[in-house]
Amino acid sequence: MGIISDVHADILPDAKERMDVFIAQANDIDADLIIQLGDFCRPNENEKFMMESWMNFPGNRYHVLGNHDMDFNTKKETIEYWGMPAPYYSFDQNGFHFIVLDANYLYQDGKYIDYAHANFYVESEDRAYINPEQMAWLKEDLQKTDKRCLLFSHQSLINVLWGINNRVEIQEILEQANEEAGFQKVIACFNGHDHVDFHREINGIHYFEINSAGYQWMGEGYADENCYDSTLASSYHHLDKVAIYKDPLFAFVTITQEQLILKGVASEWYCESPNDKGIPKKPYGCEYSPSISNYSVQIQNNTTKKQKP
Repeated sequence: MGIISDVHADILPDAKERMDVFIAQANDIDADLIIQLGDFCRPNENEKFMMESWMNFPGNRYHVLGNHDMDFNTKKETIEYWGMPAPYYSFDQNGFHFIVLDANYLYQDGKYIDYAHANFYVESEDRAYINPEQMAWLKEDLQKTDKRCLLFSHQSLINVLWGINNRVEIQEILEQANEEAGFQKVIACFNGHDHVDFHREINGIHYFEINSAGYQWMGEGYADENCYDSTLASSYHHLDKVAIYKDPLFAFVTITQEQLILKGVASEWYCESPNDKGIPKKPYGCEYSPSISNYSVQIQNNTTKKQKP
């Protein structure tokens, strides 16, 4: 399984080249499927090259909605453009059950509102929610399958800074599924969004943050106008605010009933790193790194005792 996240066709001038490298390697190893974890491309003519590259993989291809995929359009328009079956959905392949979640909802005045036309630029406590209908669907979906499960979302199910706001409720649903099954039914959750490389196990479930394919955001206060070609900077207006990785980052996951192996890519900073610029480090899981680490975890055949909060 090939995984790539946060390619950002709107920000990176070489987004297509990065995607082409990923697709070529997925083809070389004859991957069973590929999945992108959001912030991929918007449904417009200027970014259609991303879909053209994506379609060069002949196997099964799956999408996860990212917040920036609704910068200039509705969620429905993005879903139709990408050919997704729904904003959240599940499927079976090779003896495993895959679940794709959609956390692109605002919660305001007691209502859950779809992201659309960049309406998510609000206070962090008002965005990134899983709506109740989706929670009910998730519970039922987990109950229906007898297969081991992998989950995918754009926003994190554990990150305290930029993660899904009602993430603890989702964690409890997943842990309950494992308890009821009597074995490690839910193996792992994968997300993008945070542009970090991180892994943590909580109550027998592995959570993987998949780094961006291309860059770390630095913002206005740390802009570097001398790093990138001025012609490119005039066309890509946020280019001076990002720290780009020299090589495209992505991961390939090999999974059996006994083991999950994640193989990532190690790169370097194109210019100064955020650390060199003095950008403050964040809590666990939010350190800046131009890489996706390698991981190998064992899959348990019995449930794990819950950790205390």
